[in-house]
Amino acid sequence: MTEEHGKFAGPGVRRVDTRYFLIVLVPIAVFVMEAVISDHLMAEDVQVPTGILSADNHWLEAAGRYRFLASTWFFAALTVLAVWILVRRLLQPTTRQTRVVALMTWLVVVALALSPTIMNAFGDGGSPAYRVLGKTFFEAALAQGTVPGCAAPGDHWLLGRCGDMPAISLFERIMDVINLLAGLAVGALIVGMILCLDTRRCEDAEEEAALLAENLRLMRQQLYLASLVLTFGMFFVTSWMNWPVPVILDAQKAAYGSLVLSAALFSGTFFTLLLLSFYLPVAFILSERARRLSRQVAGRRADALVVQDWMATHGLKDGLGDYLRAGFALTAPILSAFAGGVAPFPI
Repeated sequence: MTEEHGKFAGPGVRRVDTRYFLIVLVPIAVFVMEAVISDHLMAEDVQVPTGILSADNHWLEAAGRYRFLASTWFFAALTVLAVWILVRRLLQPTTRQTRVVALMTWLVVVALALSPTIMNAFGDGGSPAYRVLGKTFFEAALAQGTVPGCAAPGDHWLLGRCGDMPAISLFERIMDVINLLAGLAVGALIVGMILCLDTRRCEDAEEEAALLAENLRLMRQQLYLASLVLTFGMFFVTSWMNWPVPVILDAQKAAYGSLVLSAALFSGTFFTLLLLSFYLPVAFILSERARRLSRQVAGRRADALVVQDWMATHGLKDGLGDYLRAGFALTAPILSAFAGGVAPFPI
């Protein structure tokens, strides 16, 4: 039976009810709240004095750059992995409607994630990301570095014009590329999680339990992948924030470090809420499906222990509480790491 002629597609063909893609509204709400806070409550340009920069160790700018490039490379590889996994799933037998809605949802998330970059490209340039650390200070620190192939400001290199400060041009162009990859990856993670709500025609409870167990396995896989992207996304964020550190005077590094920790805590909070925003709704729906199936089995098997054993045998024993613990267990450590650096007392 095809999707056009009934509720379920043919055997082995994935189908996700269109309404479940409305889950994307939850992460979109997180995006909007982050934008509002950044635009209206964050410091527009922190006045970090350029006098904290060392005049003798300008060559150490390369140390910060190497860390930034290494974390960029690894994070970019993870984003490509997330996109590849989604494309692979969409290429498997899937109803046309599910595939079309999934792609549309993906494009909406990517467009939303890229909107600041697009507006900066076609507008007045907007505010650079590093304004939270002091625009003048950040540019002064990176201006000490050079880029191969940039002999003059008008020269062109791998990602565009060199500009008056080649290292800043390098940073801004790489940030544009990473924003694109991150948008694609976040969209892929959200859509991939929603695709875990697959439904098919099942002949009996055994078959339904097998499908539900597979969906739960895919949900955990998406959660682990999203957590991996989150973790190394934070490594990437802190790497560019710490780029100037090697050329800062030793006496001022602790003060600048407290600023970085605070900014990183905000970014980590945003990433964590974003991950939970699309994981928790899916976990709740799958938990309800498992509970409903257990009630159906209990109607035929009076012994509760037998039902519990049957659910455990089919990989359905975990409840919503277990899924909540799994989600927070994977996101809490990264927030604790940054929160510990800004709390007024040890935690």
